[in-house]
Amino acid sequence: MATVRDIARSVGVSPATVSRSLNQTGVVSKDLRDQVLAEAKRLGYRAPRKRSRRLAPRTRHGLVGMLFFNASSGAPFSGYDAIVWGGVTRAAISLKYGVTVVDPQSRRSGESFTAFAERIGVDGFIVRVDEGSRNRCVQIAEEGVPHVVIADRFEDDHGVNFVYCNSYDASYAAVEHLIHLGHRRIGVGHNPVLDTDHHDRLRAYRQVLEDNGVDYDPHLVIPAAVDLRGGASAFNRLMSLPEPPTAMFFTDPQMTVTALRRSLEVGIRVPEELSIVGVDDEQLREMTFPVYTAVCQQAEQLGFEAGRWLCRQLGSTSSDATGIGTDGPMLRREVDAVLEVNQTTAPPPSKPGRLSPAGQRLNS
Repeated sequence: MATVRDIARSVGVSPATVSRSLNQTGVVSKDLRDQVLAEAKRLGYRAPRKRSRRLAPRTRHGLVGMLFFNASSGAPFSGYDAIVWGGVTRAAISLKYGVTVVDPQSRRSGESFTAFAERIGVDGFIVRVDEGSRNRCVQIAEEGVPHVVIADRFEDDHGVNFVYCNSYDASYAAVEHLIHLGHRRIGVGHNPVLDTDHHDRLRAYRQVLEDNGVDYDPHLVIPAAVDLRGGASAFNRLMSLPEPPTAMFFTDPQMTVTALRRSLEVGIRVPEELSIVGVDDEQLREMTFPVYTAVCQQAEQLGFEAGRWLCRQLGSTSSDATGIGTDGPMLRREVDAVLEVNQTTAPPPSKPGRLSPAGQRLNS
């Protein structure tokens, strides 16, 4: 039996456009809708019965749902996700919308996202995903549910709206900065739950090593929990290697701060004996001593832009091709991170510090 994807491939449009044409939701030109319907008939497409339960037009509730599919977002919604949430809320309130957190586990077995949104009383979703849950965004988009994905990108034409921060270039510059200072042993502490953002930072690390003729050593790449202990754990493992690094790059703000604290605890001076570069989602670097060199991104601004765009489209009554459910431009917004060189990087020491496996300093 033909599928929505089959029709989309044949006509040369996105699955979301096919879905809107078949269900007569949103704004699709008559010529394009007729073309889609004709192709669906030619391919023998039969709509599943459950699609007849779609609610069109949808009831407006004045509420946006924050949908966290990413495994690294815990119950407290601390760190990055809390900052993003704040930005979404600021935008939504300015446009007379409310924001609520949605438990993805409350979605019933076999329930469409359209029905799920209607049942819980939200008009659209702000979505966070990781590499294991990206397919959920495609499902949401194919159903035509209003949405924006934050901090991930979708290069294929699945009709997914997104806003994300490009941290590849700034991460490349950060590691290259360390190499230009003379470092050749550069350790990395990273989030074990990868999304596009973290993949980009690790990819930049490997690429800049290759471009500068520095051998890649997998022992220098340490996955660690993104909490108040993860950075210290990665720091201990790296500094207890037989040949420890002279510099470290941490791909998460919490890991950066706890690594700085751990260096102070064991008496390894930053940057005299060890250089550290981290990531900062807001102004955390200004609260550490020394102020750490950072790949800087504005998570609150990402949340604000996503929330503003979604709420404006939800509140629009225009029939022009500029909003959700139309064939106009989608939200595919890229914001560049920047490298800010501060006080935690310097040329490598003549004699690097080292820790024992128990975490005690071996030289001074």
